[in-house]
Amino acid sequence: MYGYRPYYPMMFTQSVPKTSSALSLASIQKWTGTAQQFIKTANSFLPYVQQYGPLVKNFPMMWKLYKAFSETEAVAEKEVNDDQVAHAQAEPIAEPVKTYESIPKLYL
Repeated sequence: MYGYRPYYPMMFTQSVPKTSSALSLASIQKWTGTAQQFIKTANSFLPYVQQYGPLVKNFPMMWKLYKAFSETEAVAEKEVNDDQVAHAQAEPIAEPVKTYESIPKLYL
């Protein structure tokens, strides 16, 4: 009667797009909405960029300063340790003890 029509699952069939035009009104509206959402999100982050932008821009110079101060502190700390070792090895010098009382002079 009617001819045999085999059943093909969806993975073997090709779907035909509903609209042949890639720039349909619906796709343009969707793209515009996505772009507006992106711009809105970018504008919400703008104050953070304005606040932390100079910090990020000057980070290499601040890193150089940090390294310079760290090296300076390390050298100073080493000198202090060397001085302490030298004082520990040297004999202590006794300071003279004052045996008199200071009396102010009055000039009239």
